[in-house]
Amino acid sequence: MGAEAQRRRTRQLACVLEAVRASGNEHPSADRIFARVRAVVPTISLGTVYRNLHRLAADGRIGIVHLGERLARFDPTPGGHDHFVCEQCGHIEDLPATPLDVEAGAARQAGHEVTGHALVLYGRCRTCGTETP
Repeated sequence: MGAEAQRRRTRQLACVLEAVRASGNEHPSADRIFARVRAVVPTISLGTVYRNLHRLAADGRIGIVHLGERLARFDPTPGGHDHFVCEQCGHIEDLPATPLDVEAGAARQAGHEVTGHALVLYGRCRTCGTETP
């Protein structure tokens, strides 16, 4: 691979990482990240964005979460933590990881190897909870 191709790939990876990190607590989809990156790198393809997102996740620099939908969302905060999802407005908030000793113990007793967990709580966020329907 030539130096120019490597420079382009490195720039694309950096732009994808920046788009995820700049999202704050949004946990954007790949399509949303693609739109943000495309504003900076108009020639980038959706496939390149997907490959870079999965590379960043494999490197532990971002997280991937599935929050009750088939569409993967990309988390600017890698590592173990849980999530709250507002069923009304879609707001996603990171929560500290909760130990699941009882559940993990039950899975181990059934012969399973537990390597981690993902807890997602659903409800109405502070903003939606104070609004009248």
